[in-house]
Amino acid sequence: MREKKTNPQTTNPPIQMNTITDYLNLPFIEVLKRLLKDAVKDCLAESGVLATLANASAKSKKRDPDGLKVTEALEFLNENGYPMKIGQLYKETSNGTIPHWKFNNKLHFKESELLSWAESRLVNGRAVGVLNAEDRSKKKGGSR
Repeated sequence: MREKKTNPQTTNPPIQMNTITDYLNLPFIEVLKRLLKDAVKDCLAESGVLATLANASAKSKKRDPDGLKVTEALEFLNENGYPMKIGQLYKETSNGTIPHWKFNNKLHFKESELLSWAESRLVNGRAVGVLNAEDRSKKKGGSR
């Protein structure tokens, strides 16, 4: 059988460049890449662009109350005292009992409508159709 020849890695591990002699052992292209990368990073840091980008990404991670995806809607319902699993959420949407929209073949929800739907389903302060730990022990047939 033939043995496979392994090629050495073509990329160099990150090296701290302290002096000009450190650059002498690297290929010219690699030196240019590192110098350019450092120069761009310094320029962006000085102009404040990096901080602006960090703030923009933090803002984009916040939920949009008018357009929740399935996972966000599930998280919202669980946070607001209506514990639900993803299978139950899909079942409610297929039955048409929970307000939702389909856009681009994906489900979308509104926070306000989910909240009013969940409040309308509460009986004596408890969610209807959701089994808690104490309810499970009362089921017929005992535990297995």
